[in-house]
Amino acid sequence: MKFDFSFDKRVAKQYEAQRTHPPEVARQIGSAIAVQAGAAARVLEIGIGTGRIARPVVAAGCHVTGFDLSWEMLTALERPSTTHTSLAILQADMHHLPITAKQFDAVMAVHVLHLATDWQQVLREAARVLKPGGAFIQGDDWIDPESVTGRLRDELRRQAMALSPNTRPPAAGIGKQALLAELGGTQQEDVIAAEWTTWISPNERLEAIQNRMDAESWMFPDAVFNILFQKLQAYAAESWPNLDEKQPVTRRFLLKVSRGNWA
Repeated sequence: MKFDFSFDKRVAKQYEAQRTHPPEVARQIGSAIAVQAGAAARVLEIGIGTGRIARPVVAAGCHVTGFDLSWEMLTALERPSTTHTSLAILQADMHHLPITAKQFDAVMAVHVLHLATDWQQVLREAARVLKPGGAFIQGDDWIDPESVTGRLRDELRRQAMALSPNTRPPAAGIGKQALLAELGGTQQEDVIAAEWTTWISPNERLEAIQNRMDAESWMFPDAVFNILFQKLQAYAAESWPNLDEKQPVTRRFLLKVSRGNWA
């Protein structure tokens, strides 16, 4: 069974709504990345998507160049309210960047490396365009795995894996730190850029998943998704006595930073 991991117009229309952070959280994330990149830094974002990370980084004073393979995602990209000269975009493949070497103070990648068909090549390209001493910044949206959102997400993944191992994106779960070290990067202490709490009921979360607002569901054909969703509904009914009761969900945005004299 073949699954579609592309971010085309199916995803572009809802990506911003599904992944956008609350305004204050976005400001904290932008400021934390700017601290790691440096004042007025030149930052390259791998897979800029609709600009949800780039916008607050620009607002924090950096100059961002972002690229994405998906023209649909770039078309949906919202410009920040600050001057447009602080954000440049281009369509490109992360495996082969049309950029000369040692141009950027920082390269950031958020929820994109797992989609690479050759993640080693992507990291080599990132190292190539980084200045000596530059930062490679990996960002991650963390959700408490014991929360209603985390448990439903993990159950959907478990059921999908039981159906077919091909549901794993090409580079999901692969440790990348060893290659970064070979390329000259030394891992720094992980940073919690922001932490916040949302409230949601199991039924509200199920509705979001059913409406394909959840990233975990984007790859599935309708027939497969319908089977998985029925299993997820049964799991929810067994797990929570009141599916309409709102529950707290702790969320964090984490930064994993490597810095060094890049090869």
